[in-house]
Amino acid sequence: MQARITIALATVYALSAFTHALAQAPAAEVAPAVPAVVPPTTPAAPAASGDASAQPVAGVPVTTPPGPVADLAWLHGCWAGSVNMRNFTEQWTAPAAGMMLGLGHTVMNGKTLSFEFMRIETRPDGKIAYIAKPTDKPEEGFVYEGTQADRGMVSYIFSSPAHDFPAQIIYQHSPGDELFAYVKGKINGEDHQVIYPFHHVDCASGKVL
Repeated sequence: MQARITIALATVYALSAFTHALAQAPAAEVAPAVPAVVPPTTPAAPAASGDASAQPVAGVPVTTPPGPVADLAWLHGCWAGSVNMRNFTEQWTAPAAGMMLGLGHTVMNGKTLSFEFMRIETRPDGKIAYIAKPTDKPEEGFVYEGTQADRGMVSYIFSSPAHDFPAQIIYQHSPGDELFAYVKGKINGEDHQVIYPFHHVDCASGKVL
């Protein structure tokens, strides 16, 4: 099952316009240790960002169980990235009452490609879920599995094993306050992932913090 999720990281999925547009075209496979982006309708493109060797492979087994929603407070604020003329933004509220709300937006040549409403919430059973509502699509839910850390990079892993693509959404936070959003799963039985790099930006000006 393919869900459309788009990450966009300076307006209030954020996460982005993560995959509405993404699900419209097959994703290209990306080497997991290289920070790169596969926009929804174009081949993989390298993203300029730091030392790729310092980044752990996204989607490896969780090493730390999930904590409260407050553990994701670092997402609060605005994030932005740009690849192949696509500008994506994402904005998250601060944790409150066991929930964070997000809005994502992807723009190309001054036109909206997609948008998405998201939330991270504590469910009645105590589990934490990432819920995405892409453009013109029903909500999709991913359960927070926990984190995996390597050389300062921390990956926050949300999974939905019932889905083929995406089966995982991973937010990876760098010591330099960068964000790499991974969308992972299988297409026609083969592993694929899409990576969106973001910088933390001022919500009003859009300038990198």
